[in-house]
Amino acid sequence: MRRLAYAVIVALACIAAGCATAQARTDAAGPALVPPVPPPHYVTPVDIAPAEPAPPAEPGPTPVVVKPSPRPPAPRADKRTEKPGEKTGTETGTAVQLPPAGSVSPPLQTTANVAELERGVRARMAQALRDLERTDYRLLSADRRTQYDTARRFVQQAEDALKEQNLVFAEQLADKAATLAAALVRR
Repeated sequence: MRRLAYAVIVALACIAAGCATAQARTDAAGPALVPPVPPPHYVTPVDIAPAEPAPPAEPGPTPVVVKPSPRPPAPRADKRTEKPGEKTGTETGTAVQLPPAGSVSPPLQTTANVAELERGVRARMAQALRDLERTDYRLLSADRRTQYDTARRFVQQAEDALKEQNLVFAEQLADKAATLAAALVRR
């Protein structure tokens, strides 16, 4: 037991000696840091001319506040004696000719070969109608009946657009009708 006590004392002494010398020693006599002197700073004086006072603003007219009426006035019948299709100019006093109300402007041609485009639209419409004829309406579910009816309406609208020579719109409608009809046949 004595040996154990001596071993513990020796170990503690070694540890204490190690802690006592673990501090860093520095030279306190090192050079002192001195910041450099800043460069001279010169301020150039600026002469500011006094601003002229602004002339007093003339008082404008006082604003008038108008409360809106609770409802708009009823439209009045215009009792001028103008012919339909003619409008009088107010600035120059000259009459401006407008096209008659019943006339329709000619359709804008967006393609050079109108006949070929119309043939393509009619072919897509015929394909859609053939697909719709192959479909038995009675066997369709409610959603598919809606698609069937929509495809029929697209074909009718495409036909109306062709009558009006609106070929671009007719082509879009025919494509939609053909797509819906083809989807109904596949199922």
